[in-house]
Amino acid sequence: MEYVNSDFTPLSIEEQMKFCSFKSYIREKDKEGEILLLYRGEEQKNVRRRLFGDQSDFETGDLFQRAFYFGEKARHFSVDHFDENREFLTGINDCSERTLEFIFKRISNVINTPERRNRVLKNTSKKFRDYFNEPRNCINFVKSINNAYTEQTKLKARDYYLYWLHIAGSPGIRIETQLVSTSVEKRIAMGFSKVNKNPKERLIFHYFIPKPFHAHAIAPWVSGHHQSVVTGCGLPTYKALGLYPRQREVAVKGALFPHFILGVELISEKRFVVNSHFREIDENDFEQVSKVGFSIDQSNFAERIFDTGYIRWGQTDLNGNFDQTDV
Repeated sequence: MEYVNSDFTPLSIEEQMKFCSFKSYIREKDKEGEILLLYRGEEQKNVRRRLFGDQSDFETGDLFQRAFYFGEKARHFSVDHFDENREFLTGINDCSERTLEFIFKRISNVINTPERRNRVLKNTSKKFRDYFNEPRNCINFVKSINNAYTEQTKLKARDYYLYWLHIAGSPGIRIETQLVSTSVEKRIAMGFSKVNKNPKERLIFHYFIPKPFHAHAIAPWVSGHHQSVVTGCGLPTYKALGLYPRQREVAVKGALFPHFILGVELISEKRFVVNSHFREIDENDFEQVSKVGFSIDQSNFAERIFDTGYIRWGQTDLNGNFDQTDV
């Protein structure tokens, strides 16, 4: 594997040694359970469309410079256009009755979709299926979540079910999703970096999130926090790994924020493009970075995002609180 900068110039020997040392540090923290190493497979053309919109005059190196500045955001922030009359999932904190009703109906839709039938039967209980197959339970579903202790717990309950719908794909939720798919297994991510005509399009984001994991992502099989909230609401739960257990999916909320991107692996070229902000740290900063990510000056973020394909963006305080701004 060749380690390179965003412009594809090789790292110096000293820089490569420092980065390998940092990767080793992060791997140890992953083994200690202090962070979670994640991988996301993609195609360059998809990333390019999000980061450049309709622009055609760009250098390939600019793609990674932008990725390390804007990150990799959920579909809701790039393709989820909706009119004034839409009343569900209009924002990352939308836990309205219309949103909860939408979630209930989409779960029922997945349960009754023939292509998902075997998956549903294998990975959900009869109690779960019966509950969401009864339309009259929709009122109880909305009421139970609305009776949660705080606005935060309401959102945790909403996100628990969004995770299941997100994994279910098109019958569940796709364009509107506020989650980004990742896996703890690199081989799974590699499978999602689909090859069409150009194998050079394949890439993998290397990412990490610090504890507490439930503040950054939804994965009931990693952290039982979201499921415990739902249980407290008296609502039915599902098998922790969702409909596709072998994928070992962790759904990151909002975006793969650039502060936590280690770099991007170009599979066919056997190159690893290192996050450009890594050059600004030394070994004394490793622990701090593992907790709060790289320090990035995003003071002109609101102006620069107009040059991308994003129609909105999200923010987090790293404590589980998120906010959204439309472009």
